Amino acid sequence: MYFASRAPTLLLLALAVLVSVTNWCQAEDELIIVSPHWEGIQYEFGRAFEAHYQDKFGKKINVRWRDLGGTSQIEKAIDAGYAADPKSCKIDVFFGGGIDPFESQKEKGQLHPYRLPESILNSIPSEIGGFPIIDPDYTFYGAALSSFGILENRKVLESISLPEVHQWEDLAHPGLLSWVSSADPRKSGSVHMIYEIILQAYGWERGWAIIYQMSGNVRSFLQSSSAPTKEVSTGDAAYAVSIDINGMTQQAFLGKENVRFMIPKGVSVINPDGIAILKGAPNLPQAEAFMNFVMSIEGQSLWMKPQGNPDGAVKFGITRMGVIPEMYSGDMTELLVPINPFTQKYPFTYSSETGSKRWGVINDLIGQTIIDVHSHLRAAWSAICALPEDQREALIDEFSSAFVSEAEAEEYTTFWRTDKIRARQISNDLMTDAVARFNQIEEKALKLSQP
Repeated sequence: MYFASRAPTLLLLALAVLVSVTNWCQAEDELIIVSPHWEGIQYEFGRAFEAHYQDKFGKKINVRWRDLGGTSQIEKAIDAGYAADPKSCKIDVFFGGGIDPFESQKEKGQLHPYRLPESILNSIPSEIGGFPIIDPDYTFYGAALSSFGILENRKVLESISLPEVHQWEDLAHPGLLSWVSSADPRKSGSVHMIYEIILQAYGWERGWAIIYQMSGNVRSFLQSSSAPTKEVSTGDAAYAVSIDINGMTQQAFLGKENVRFMIPKGVSVINPDGIAILKGAPNLPQAEAFMNFVMSIEGQSLWMKPQGNPDGAVKFGITRMGVIPEMYSGDMTELLVPINPFTQKYPFTYSSETGSKRWGVINDLIGQTIIDVHSHLRAAWSAICALPEDQREALIDEFSSAFVSEAEAEEYTTFWRTDKIRARQISNDLMTDAVARFNQIEEKALKLSQP
């Protein structure tokens, strides 16, 4: 009878404990981030922000990183999320991927404006080399700075007598056949940026000529921005186009005597790597706290200071350029980055508006006339390279010409995102034209090679 009389009391006590435990579990805050950044960046910023949040707010926070692939896949996933629910895609922060995707998301109305505290805002320049670091409407910011260049394996170059390269057009040399590595720009925002830089730095016609000839030398187009530099590090390729973080990471790991990362002078840019809060962020206060952290000196130190430094990374050396000029004053040997981006001269002004506007068009032009027909392109280029030099010129000109004019590409941007049927028909026609062109060039080259 005693146990029977105590049963309701014990049950209520158990329920109270259960509710208490449930509330305690729910008391831990959460932040959901989508990012193309590699494991090291995610680990260091997640770890450091969780510690910062505990110190500042006296609460634990769980930083969740959503793995959705590269920048292009992330954009598609965000767009699909807002198509399903226009109020929220159930993600708080979009972190990394250059600046063009953030311009695009802003245009679609899918970013949440947030003005940083004045103490942080006043320490950051509004732009660099034509790129915005602070969006005028405060919908996104440049969280770090990136440059783009070429990684080469010096040992491979020595063993088979390949030349050093210094400019993008050097990768188009016929003697580099099969020794260049690249990635699909539809899967990698940083590789897309390299191709857009080439088009803007050299002009439309010359830019496409370099891209087509360089693509003839590419072994295969890989699925992530880091994969080409890994091919170079193992010696499977001699050269890779790369964002600085991937190239400098391999150089730091293997040593400059083995691999070298260089930035082409006069035909590259310093590009902000964006961060933004997404519209309808489910954890808005936490997202704002993360933005403040990343853009502060505390967060910026993680990019630039080495392991062992009290303000630096713990497990992974990240090697990125920060956006606060003050951090470059004094002894730069204590920093992981090799240059002060705010003292560099920029020989041409990159148009982020142009790059963002034609992002999808350029991706499809490269996809339909290069990557998806790469076997035909490579066969034509190989046949040309096999000819004596005095017989190549006419075929190289035919091989290298742009499939559409810059004016036509500009027209395509007016409907490429909205009229999918028309865009797909043009893409299919481009692929058909590319196959026909490369097959004809291969036949011509083979005839010329016959005695």
